[in-house]
Amino acid sequence: RLPRSAARRGLEGALEVAAAEERALRLVDLIHACQPRRFEDVLDETSYCAEVERWVLELRGGPIHVPPALRLAARAAHLERGAVSSEGFGEGRQGYLSWRAKARRRQGERLEEVLLAVGVERGLVARACALVAKELPIHDVDMQTMEDAACLIFLGHRLCQFQADKDDGKMADILQKTWRKMSPQAQAQALGLDYTPRMLGCLLEGAAAAEDLQASVAPMVAPRLPAATVTLLRDSWALVPQDKFGDEFYGRLFAEDENLREVFDIPAARPQNVPKVVRMLLDLLDSEQVPRFERVIHAMAALSRHFGRFRTAHLAAIKKALVRSITDYAPSKEKKKTSQAWEAFFYSVCAVSCPFLIMNDRLCESANSTASALPLPSGGTLAGNLASQGVALLEMCLRVSGLSQGGTAAPEEVLHRITEARDWLMDAVRDDVNAYCGLVSSFIAVTATAEEDEPSPANTRGLQGGAAIAAAAAAAAGALAGRLAAGLASKFGRHPCPHVRL
Repeated sequence: RLPRSAARRGLEGALEVAAAEERALRLVDLIHACQPRRFEDVLDETSYCAEVERWVLELRGGPIHVPPALRLAARAAHLERGAVSSEGFGEGRQGYLSWRAKARRRQGERLEEVLLAVGVERGLVARACALVAKELPIHDVDMQTMEDAACLIFLGHRLCQFQADKDDGKMADILQKTWRKMSPQAQAQALGLDYTPRMLGCLLEGAAAAEDLQASVAPMVAPRLPAATVTLLRDSWALVPQDKFGDEFYGRLFAEDENLREVFDIPAARPQNVPKVVRMLLDLLDSEQVPRFERVIHAMAALSRHFGRFRTAHLAAIKKALVRSITDYAPSKEKKKTSQAWEAFFYSVCAVSCPFLIMNDRLCESANSTASALPLPSGGTLAGNLASQGVALLEMCLRVSGLSQGGTAAPEEVLHRITEARDWLMDAVRDDVNAYCGLVSSFIAVTATAEEDEPSPANTRGLQGGAAIAAAAAAAAGALAGRLAAGLASKFGRHPCPHVRL
């Protein structure tokens, strides 16, 4: 136990340190208030640094978890930034980076003067100045928090101004680089910010690319909806009150499946973003924009699965909630056509998203999606999946046989061909999902003439017959897998894999 006098001196010392820090913060605020606002700045120095501090507190969980040096650095993030003129550094990005490096060094030196003048402890001063000057490695936790705050301010305040003269591809590339700079915690916050529909699409593309979740070659192809369907989609959407649509959609969705609350309990899925996503996708339905529609849909599916719990089985409830929430606002005479149009739209989205989701579903998730109130996966998809498993069973038997005593290893060329067949069947599964969704979308889509709007009995029988054929193919694939294994058993005089029951 410390003597009372020592405890008192320790308390007095702590109070003096805290008082010096408060004096420093007040002095920094006074310096900010004296700085003129530059024309290109969305926020003045005081507002900018207040935002940095706000995000630092948010990301670190409150004031108690923010070290004093980090708080000082956050409040002084743009200290006298305009004191170093950008003239003389040359044009382009290299000139900008040279100017920013010198400006940061000067900010660190100026902050050192301010903090020492009010009695802040030298070790604290050195760290705060290093954070402002960005002299610490990015793996330093406080340096990463400062970087996170800067990125979130760019996304929340500067993005609209910054994107004015740049096309979608350029913005997606810039947002990809921004995403890579942020920690996972900041990325989650970024997805919950307020974006225009266009910038939301660019962010999704950029984030998917940064996470290596973009389509390896090209996304699956979405069906081109008829002009009459696109017009009806946009006209019916114009009747929907945007301010309350997100809450209405989620009300219907959670009534369908209460468990989906957990799936959509993320900042990006807040109700205000729902109409923006719909608006963004509707803007991309024109023929020349469909390739980007495909990229954005793939990015949405990949990110939703990667960061959340989104699975194929959830699509049925989403379709029902979406179509009914929009159709409610359609005139009575237009409700049937409106419902048709949005069903076609949803299946065009599925044509791109479902192949990715189904290929990544686990066995139990695949069974859940098959049991849902949406005809996905189709019989053809299940047949291809089962056939690929049959080929995999053959491959396993040959490999295990080569390991057994006295066994003969299968030639590598044979194994290579079998592996190729398995890969081909899995590709066929993906392509079948895409084609099936495109077929359903095109079948449902509203066309220019009333006669074509009603599915003909012949077409209906065609779809039903297709489903029956697919189901028969699934049964045949299962039988084929059994015969392959039985043939091996006959050839070897025993089952090559005794633990596998036919």
